[in-house]
This record gives sequence, structure tokens and C-alpha cells, in this order.
Amino acid sequence: MKTDASNLPCQMRRVTRDRVYTQHSRLNEPSLTVQPGEVFLVETELCSGPWLSSIHDTYTTPNPQGPNPTVVVAVAGAEPGDLLCVQILDIAVDSVGYTGSIRGSNPLPREILGREWGPEPTARTVAIQDDLILWNEHIKIPIKPMVGTLGTAPAQESLLNSKGGMHGGNMDVNEVTTGSTIYLPVSVPGALLHVGDVHAIQGDGEINQGGGIECRSEVTLRIELTKKPASMIWVRAEDQDTIMGIACDRSLEESFNAAAREVLCWMVEAYHFTPEDAYLLMGQVMEARCTQFVNPTRSYICKMPKKYLKA
Repeated sequence: MKTDASNLPCQMRRVTRDRVYTQHSRLNEPSLTVQPGEVFLVETELCSGPWLSSIHDTYTTPNPQGPNPTVVVAVAGAEPGDLLCVQILDIAVDSVGYTGSIRGSNPLPREILGREWGPEPTARTVAIQDDLILWNEHIKIPIKPMVGTLGTAPAQESLLNSKGGMHGGNMDVNEVTTGSTIYLPVSVPGALLHVGDVHAIQGDGEINQGGGIECRSEVTLRIELTKKPASMIWVRAEDQDTIMGIACDRSLEESFNAAAREVLCWMVEAYHFTPEDAYLLMGQVMEARCTQFVNPTRSYICKMPKKYLKA
């Protein structure tokens, strides 16, 4: 679902990519403090730093300024125990992007190719024109922009931006996109929302690590505040048609179970199902898949269509 740009405010405050961080941390200084309900724009940096400026640039150095640099935005009035409702209004991608893999840091080539990746980083730099990714002279892929890294600062520890978790972080979920609202816990005053790692498109599993078409972007957001549901542990999201649970745990099984639990609890709290009825209905119409397999944590999303919940 794409937002009509004509409906966005003409004058929005902008967060530039001049100051970025590679950890989700309560110690990070925000570049901007926004009011609940304010529409603002965030410039995101490339997941591996600002090396890419033209179609002729080639990725040769693993993560020169990574992982996943994020800008940081504070939300006025946000306090621990609140819930950040992050509405993604628009994602405008850059005119150039890349995809690639690095020997030794990606476990999947051994399983899928049957051998190690080559000794050098292998990447493809692509142009993005008229909402199409020009992958080569024969293949053009329509863009489906999504935000790979979106999370709040944890209460105590600092977490590398390569990780996903209960705070959000590097989830790499395609549904974190225009038209969706992402629900994130507030653990520190101001919440400290971290935003970065936009992909022009990403295949499920992100099997080649630089798995989407990695690019810079401009993301338009609006944030509201509410109270965090007592049963909420992992990230929740919704769009016009579905409610979703997102979990990034150590294994696929743990991530799937946690994401499914979020959906069930949401159905009980907001749609007045009994836990037993919610569980049974999920067995018929829930959708679920792994969206990312190569980060330190595995990402799983579970989705329930709202048309079955309204009754």
C-alpha cells in the first residue's frame, strides 16, 4: 500500500544521515525529538556505510561502516511501559543499490551451493529507475521498499544493529513497509527509535546476506504513543488487512512460536476470542514464514487476516 505523497505535510522536519550509530543503545544521542502525531522524514544510510554513490562503485570491503548504521529519533513524553506506534507513511529509495555476499560470514552457501562462497566479496551494483531495479539487461524487478532495521533502545544492554529482538532492531521483515504500523516497546525515556537498513526489495530468507537490494532512502514516519499490552513480549504490526506477530530469536522454532503467541494474545485481547478458539482459527487461516535466516537471530512473521477477526 503506497501513501499518496500529496497527503503528506509540505513542511516536515528532517533527520539527516550525518549522525548514525551501529548499536541500539540508551546512550545514543538523538538527532531529533518529535512530538506524538508529528509527521517527519528520516534519511537512512546504506547498511554498509556511505561507500555507494554511483552505478560504477563496487563493494569490496566487508561492512566498512556497519553493521546497519541507524539514525536515532526521540519521542517527547515516551516513558518505559509505553508502546511506540510507528506508522510508515512512505519510503523513497535512492537511484542506486547493491546486493552481495561475503565468504565466511554467511552459513548458507555451504548448504545451498554445496561449497564455500568464493574468496572475495561478490556483489552486484544496480540502478533503480522508475520504480524498477535494473538487475541486468534482461531482468527488471518492481521495487517493494521495506525498512530492515527499526527498533527502540533496550533498557540496559546495547545491542549491535545486526541483531533483532524484543526491541525490534534488524528484523528484515518485508511487511515493515509503507502502510504498516509497527508496535515497539518503550524501555527508556524518549524511546530512542533507531531507523536504517532500507531495502528496495528483499527475498524471504535474505539468503545472500546483503540479501535485499540495499540502498539509501528517505522514510516518512508518524509516531503515536499508547500503553504496552500486558501480554506483549515481541514486536507486533498491522496493516489494512492483517495483524502480525514478529519475533527474532535464536532458532526458527523459537521465533515461530513467539510470533504465533503474539498473534494469539492479540486476538484474545482486542478481538475477544478465547485462547482455545484463537488457537483453532489460527490453524486454518494463519500465514507464517521465515523472512531472514542469516543474522545472529532468525526472523519469523505470523499473520492473521482481519476479515476473520471482525465477527
